Amino acid sequence: MAKMIQKTTAFERFVHLLMAISGLTLLLTGFGFLYQKELGWLNTIFGGIHLAKEIHNWGGIVFIISLVFSLGTWLPECLKWSAEDSKWLGMLGGYLSRDSEPPPQGKINAGQKLAGLAIFGGGVLLAVSGLIMWLTTPTAGWVLLHTIAFLLYAVLVPLHIYMATAANPGTFRIMTRGDIPLYWAKKKHAKWVREIGAE
Repeated sequence: MAKMIQKTTAFERFVHLLMAISGLTLLLTGFGFLYQKELGWLNTIFGGIHLAKEIHNWGGIVFIISLVFSLGTWLPECLKWSAEDSKWLGMLGGYLSRDSEPPPQGKINAGQKLAGLAIFGGGVLLAVSGLIMWLTTPTAGWVLLHTIAFLLYAVLVPLHIYMATAANPGTFRIMTRGDIPLYWAKKKHAKWVREIGAE
């Protein structure tokens, strides 16, 4: 049996699950609001537009809580940038060529760092603009800002799900069980494996 190595804590997995559930709920209800003619049936799934708006608002509070907790768990790692990260990004992680060997990566790779920063940045914009729209009479500027951040998430979330499942078999396990095979960690995150002395 392959030797396993712990990559995420139970708390990190809980926060990620909280963000995933609240984020997907916001995404679906948001599409229902933005495209009522084409996707109004999404509001029906949530009990009609009035209940969908309540779910959206309170789901936003859950999302903000998960975002705050994520800032402490993932943001520090996303802000660590090295020459290896730049090289990894320059070759797109080797995804476009079977012959290229990407440089050793830390606990998360350069692509994950950029995705994380985009999720944090977009999340803050969503949270601030959403709260203002909920608690005050929103101006067109706040509505536009919320819509732009929402559309950013509409692109990022499916891409993130794809990269964490089909594109990288074995990655999804990190957010369900927290551990990965040591040989897999050495291949994908060799720099991190060395840093924690798990070789």
